[in-house]
This record gives sequence, C-alpha cells and structure tokens, in this order.
Amino acid sequence: MLTKIYIDTNIVIDICDIKRPAHTSSLTIVQKYANSGELYINSDTLATVFYILRNQAKFSFQEALEKMYFIRELFTLISIDDAIFYEALELCTHNKCTDYEDAMQYVCAKKVEAELIVTNDKGFVSLDIEIVRTNTK
Repeated sequence: MLTKIYIDTNIVIDICDIKRPAHTSSLTIVQKYANSGELYINSDTLATVFYILRNQAKFSFQEALEKMYFIRELFTLISIDDAIFYEALELCTHNKCTDYEDAMQYVCAKKVEAELIVTNDKGFVSLDIEIVRTNTK
C-alpha cells in the first residue's frame, strides 16, 4: 500500500475547476490515492491555483478562497525552502529537467520520500519516483 503520494499542481487545478477537461479523471485518481495514504503538494501550488482560479477560470474571490480551504484540508503542505530551490535549479542546470516548475515538484516529492507522483503533464520528468498520469496534455 502506498503511503506518500505527491500531487502535481495541474491535478489540484483540475479538481478545483469542474470546467477543466481532466476534472473527473483527476478527481477520481485523487480520491483513489486519498484512501491509500497521505497526499502532498508544495506551498507554491497554493498561489498558482489561486491565481489560475481567479484569472483564468474566473472564480469569484470568495469561491477561490473556499477552494483554498478545501485544498488545505485534503493535502499536506511542503514548504519550499532554499534547499529545494537550489536542488531544482541544479537539475535544470545539468539538463536532467527542462522545466523548473516540474523540477521543483520533483524535489518536493523527494523531500517527503513520495512513492508516487500524480500528474497529467506528459513532459513531467521523474528520475526515480513512479509517475501516474490521468490525462495527457
């Protein structure tokens, strides 16, 4: 049984916005893994989700705030510190990862010793953690 599952930002956005094409598949997979162990996101995910809900999905301020509370109840938060910042930059510098945001997500997953990363980003690179994808972009 899995105990530590890292959830990529795109999955969190999907579960918050029913208009997104991957909403149902993302919600289903999060529910599945919520019963298997602890779900993790990083602190940057909260700001990104709030911004996208307000500016792209056109949620009201109150609706976006309610989603923030929902997210914090569902996920354990990993704070991004200097070590994570520099390790993600290092992965990009040495061409192991070409997307800084994905590198940061990966490093956060490593920090909590996640056994699985859930994403729907087909370009997400993991060096040694299994990836489960809902839909591919």
